Amino acid sequence: MRPAFRFAIRTASTVLLCLLLVNEATAQGRAMAVAVTRADGNDLRAWDQQLDQMIRDRDLRVREVQPDAFVAARQHERLDQYYRGVRIFGGDLTRQISIDGTVSIFGLVHAGIDLDASPRIAAEAARQSIVSAVSGQALDVAPELGVLPLSDGYHLAYRGRVRRDLEPVIVYVDANTGALLQTHSEFIYEVGLGKGTFGDSKKLSTTSVSGTFLADDRLRPAEITTYDMKGNLSRTQAIVAGTQSLAAADMASSTNNDNWSDPTVVDAHVYAGWYYDYIFKRFGRRGIDGRDRRMSLITHPASLSSISTASLSILGTYYVNAFNCLACAGGNGVVVFGEGAPTGFAGPGVQIKPFSAAFDVVAHELTHGITGATAGLNFFPFSEAGGLDEGFSDIFGVSTAFFFEPVRTSPLPASYLLGRDVTVPGGAFLPAAVQLGAPGYIARSLSDPSQTGNPDHYSLRGTERHFNATILSHAFYLAIEGGTNRTSRLSVQGVGAGNRDQIEKVFFRALTVLLPSNANFALARAATLQAARDLYGAGGTVERAVTQAWDAVGVQPRTVPTAAVTTVPTTATDCPGVSQPSWGAFGTVSAGSSNLSISLWQIDLFDAVGSRLLSIPESSAAFGSLFNQCGPGSSRIQAQTDACAALCIGLDGLRSGAVQFSFTAIDDAGRTLNFNTPRVALAR
Repeated sequence: MRPAFRFAIRTASTVLLCLLLVNEATAQGRAMAVAVTRADGNDLRAWDQQLDQMIRDRDLRVREVQPDAFVAARQHERLDQYYRGVRIFGGDLTRQISIDGTVSIFGLVHAGIDLDASPRIAAEAARQSIVSAVSGQALDVAPELGVLPLSDGYHLAYRGRVRRDLEPVIVYVDANTGALLQTHSEFIYEVGLGKGTFGDSKKLSTTSVSGTFLADDRLRPAEITTYDMKGNLSRTQAIVAGTQSLAAADMASSTNNDNWSDPTVVDAHVYAGWYYDYIFKRFGRRGIDGRDRRMSLITHPASLSSISTASLSILGTYYVNAFNCLACAGGNGVVVFGEGAPTGFAGPGVQIKPFSAAFDVVAHELTHGITGATAGLNFFPFSEAGGLDEGFSDIFGVSTAFFFEPVRTSPLPASYLLGRDVTVPGGAFLPAAVQLGAPGYIARSLSDPSQTGNPDHYSLRGTERHFNATILSHAFYLAIEGGTNRTSRLSVQGVGAGNRDQIEKVFFRALTVLLPSNANFALARAATLQAARDLYGAGGTVERAVTQAWDAVGVQPRTVPTAAVTTVPTTATDCPGVSQPSWGAFGTVSAGSSNLSISLWQIDLFDAVGSRLLSIPESSAAFGSLFNQCGPGSSRIQAQTDACAALCIGLDGLRSGAVQFSFTAIDDAGRTLNFNTPRVALAR
């Protein structure tokens, strides 16, 4: 869902602006994006030498070395950056090494930091600040001290985990004052017979115990266990929070192994097994972590009979949702599949099925586990890494379905509409979701993102991770199927559906061994191109398809600043004091290879024929106050980071028109840069 609106009236104009405190940046410095390969010649050699020197100086430390699963005689390093002996949170790189030297390096290197690495408050005091900041309960014995890069600069910070309202949350507080800096959630033997939600027959691997059959698959190297919470919401919440543990009594069971009668359990258990088979057969990967870690699934987390009294947060977590809690179940992770909603609850004639009914959704959630075990793209919850995390899950959710459900032979054929089978009718629009601030679709289309209200081009990006997922997944679709992007009108010559495994392997390789946790779309472009060269050679049809796909969706190396704005209809309650109809405008300013200082910016409103209705000039101070949705809020934007705002706009009663944001900034070299968002249409 998009960020919640938090507004206070600032002027009498048609724009309602939110005013929050500005956090002062505590250190200068610059984040340098590194995406170098052998095609870059001297640049690769220079960076390779730089990394070796940083390792000798202990400014870089090797966290992991793993052999290459596809290319012989290669290995991959994951390296963490340190500043004066303190780890930089999210400061990591990947290096691919062959017997004849380094092949590629991807990540961010933080340079020029001027920060006192000695905290003014002790770890125990920081622990108390972490707990009180979110009114939670500590899950860590002691917080970790580190350097936290935010959009306004670098902060010495403590990082800790707490339980807030039964939800595990990561919290960062200032190591000198204890002030809150950032938070983000951690959410993300026998053969039986049964029927799925849509009446399709399935075989499931079970275990027999004293005449009862358990949904516990021990035939595969990774044990797969499906639990049935029988609608017990309080127990489900306690398990997610870690206050209680899953037990054998929670396992889904049946007294008749030839007729498992609960389709929700059947779907979840069978689809998880198929997912394990897919990643092993396609990529040679042994389970989520590559070491056959147990896969735990929770079904029936809440009761449909209680849906009418459920709060919005419960509805959006345990009914109309599915999530992978990477920190749950003793750190092994657990996937929770929402119970759905009865016909008519979310829209006339629309039923929301239990989320395990959709094979691609089950695979999507399990892919989050692979991401957590490899690239770890969850570090920056509001940056492009979040969109990549969701996009990769969409990609391999759909890919798993295509692997097992051929289009012409399966009763539930695969498609590029992820989540189609969650609703009846499939891929339905949900009016009630819009009223709650959601996009209105559970499904996301990889082939035509506009079909589900998502962007097909980088210039249309927003601030929310699920919304931005289709920038990546549409590039994946185009690289396979080919076609013309609706926004750029650029055409792509794909490899063809018969060669989809080539593109799947390229994107999987990029995710699991090449991408660092701080990746953005530009780094994803560079990593997938390198993966194409690694697997299929430079200049071939696969590299061409991937290159054209990224060009078509507008993703290029991130060297210059860009901006985008997306809009959603709102109500008078959302936007008090703004002329109706009103819209929420979500603005994103992305810095390139240089730090930026915003000096001026402007909002322009237009009527339906393009005539300017109003121009609202704003100051750098207003920028710092308003652009605080994906960082602490400052007129300064760190290189390779974003500043985001959620504003309300109206058109003095008009029902259609357009909005555009324009910016003037000073870069590190003292140059004045002017850039703007595309002009975005508004209509009701």
